[in-house]
Amino acid sequence: MPAIDFEARRDWFVDHLSGLQRVGTQIVCAFDADGAMAGFVTVDPASGYLDQLAVAPWYWGGGAATQLLDEAKRRAPAAIALEVNQDNPRAVAFYEKNGFARAGESVNPRSGLKTWRYYWRGP
Repeated sequence: MPAIDFEARRDWFVDHLSGLQRVGTQIVCAFDADGAMAGFVTVDPASGYLDQLAVAPWYWGGGAATQLLDEAKRRAPAAIALEVNQDNPRAVAFYEKNGFARAGESVNPRSGLKTWRYYWRGP
């Protein structure tokens, strides 16, 4: 999401991740062969909510996002729910390719951006 100023959101984001962990959300990181972080996913195994999935742009197309999503599915095998910005076609296509079904729309209360709700049901 190039339009989002992630540096300006850093303090909020660190607090947000800490809050997610306090309520049971697990954070899984992916690293390349040199030990550099390629991306991460957050998933609450109890509720199946996936709050964040992010991969650095230079790792796009290399399988990191799929591996992280597969790990989230392993940790929440019954179902996963998430919201994705409607103006992020790359992410929308990724989730649909990986078995997620669109189940509605919403608005992100922080950004005001329109989102799609997606669900994945395990085997």
